[in-house]
Amino acid sequence: MTTHAFVAPEEVIAFAEAGQLPKQVLASLLTARARRPFYDACSAIELRYTEACRAKNDPCLESGCSAEGERCLQPLLDAGTEYLKACGASWAPLFADVSNREPSWRLALSKYGID
Repeated sequence: MTTHAFVAPEEVIAFAEAGQLPKQVLASLLTARARRPFYDACSAIELRYTEACRAKNDPCLESGCSAEGERCLQPLLDAGTEYLKACGASWAPLFADVSNREPSWRLALSKYGID
């Protein structure tokens, strides 16, 4: 995926909702104040994936679940793009509000090679 220096916010939102931008990139495009609600939303998503994995009672490791009482990375890896889409959907309304955008958000995209 490539964007240009004058990428529209709507294009970035579309990339996020399609699961094409990782969580750390999305967070970097938000102001510090807006990052907390975004991280909280992603944490809730991660917890749902972990709980669904545990409910299967089929641990990824022979020794059992690797994250008893915490979020587990394996279900997120298994979910792949679906996880990124879920975080992107949580991020989109925040980014749609101009007051939540990091002033240098276009520069932040370039930092991650999205230009």
